[in-house]
Amino acid sequence: MSIGQLINLARKDVINLVPYRSARNESNQVGIHLDANENPFVSSSGFNRYPEPQPVSLLQKLGALYGVSEPQLLITRGSDEAIDLLIRVFCQANQDGILITPPTYGMYSVSASIQGAFIESAPLLSREFVLDVDAIIKQWQPTIKLIFLCSPNNPTGNILDVDAVLGLCEYFCDKALIVIDEAYIEFSTSKSLTRFLNQFPNLVILRTLSKAYGLAGVRCGSVLAHPEIIALLRKIIAPYPIPTPVLQVVLDALSETNDERIKFQIKSIQIQREELRTFLQNHASVKYVYASEANFLLVAVDSPKQWMEVCRDHGIVIRDRSNIPGLSNCVRITIGTPEGNKTLQEVLRHV
Repeated sequence: MSIGQLINLARKDVINLVPYRSARNESNQVGIHLDANENPFVSSSGFNRYPEPQPVSLLQKLGALYGVSEPQLLITRGSDEAIDLLIRVFCQANQDGILITPPTYGMYSVSASIQGAFIESAPLLSREFVLDVDAIIKQWQPTIKLIFLCSPNNPTGNILDVDAVLGLCEYFCDKALIVIDEAYIEFSTSKSLTRFLNQFPNLVILRTLSKAYGLAGVRCGSVLAHPEIIALLRKIIAPYPIPTPVLQVVLDALSETNDERIKFQIKSIQIQREELRTFLQNHASVKYVYASEANFLLVAVDSPKQWMEVCRDHGIVIRDRSNIPGLSNCVRITIGTPEGNKTLQEVLRHV
C-alpha cells in the first residue's frame, strides 16, 4: 500500500493549496514580536500574544500519552473539528462521500452534509451491533473516501471486533481511509488501535480529552494518522486552534500529579456502570440492557417517554434514542457519580 495513493484521494485543490502561514508559524522565538499586529502591552491575563498553532509542549505530552510521534498527531478543538477537517480535505462537494455504520455518532453525517458530501450506510448487525463487513464492501464505491467507525460505539457502547476493523484496513488499503473514533476507549478493557498505525497508512484514529479526562469544556481532541495525512489536515485547520487558557488547563490535567486521580475516576465509572447494569436488568420495565465498554448504558425500556418524563420531573436528564433506526424503545444513560447513580435508581423505582 502506498501513502501516495492515499494522498491522491484528497481534494486536488487541498493537495495544491499553499496554506496560510501565521506569525507564530514563522517564528516563536522569545524576543520583540513586531510581526502579528498584536497589542504589545501585557495585560493582567497575559493573553495579548497569539498562541502556537500546534503547541510543542502539548504535542509532546499527547504523543507520549497516545504512543505516537509528533508528526503523527494533530491537536483539534475536540473530535468534532477532527471529523470536519477530514471530510473537508477528502470530500469534494457534490462528488465524494462517506460511509457510516449506524446506529453511530451523529456528527459524521452532519459534517458530511455541511460539506455537500453524500452518505452511504452499512448498519450494524444484531443485538451485539457487529460490523457487517460484507455490506461495507458492497456499499463502497470509488467516490467514498472515508469510512467512519466508532469503537466503543456511541450510542450503543460496544467495542467493534478488531480483526474485522483490520480486515477493512487491509481491503481498503489504497481505496479509502478507515477512521476509528475512540472517544470512549479509556473506559474499555480493549486497547487502542494506535499500535496498528504504522502497519496501515489508511488508518486514522480520533481521540479526545472530553470523556475520561473530564475536559469536555475545553474542547481538545487529536487526530492520529500517517504524517502525510496530518500534513494535509494542517493545511486547512484554523491558524490558532488551541487558545492559551486551554493549553494551560490541559497541560495541568495531564500532569503526573493527576494520573492517579484520572485512573481512580475511570475505575469508579466502570464499577458504577456494572452496578447500574445489575439494577436495570432487574427492573420490571426494562426489556434489555446492552453490553457497554463506554461510560454509558443503552437500555431498551417499555416506554422511553415515561422514563424521560419521570427523570425530568426529578431533575435528571437522560437521552431518548428511540427515534434512531434500530434503537426503538431505547434510552441512553450516562454513568454519573455514585451519589447521582443512587438517586437515579431511587427515581426509577417509580417507573
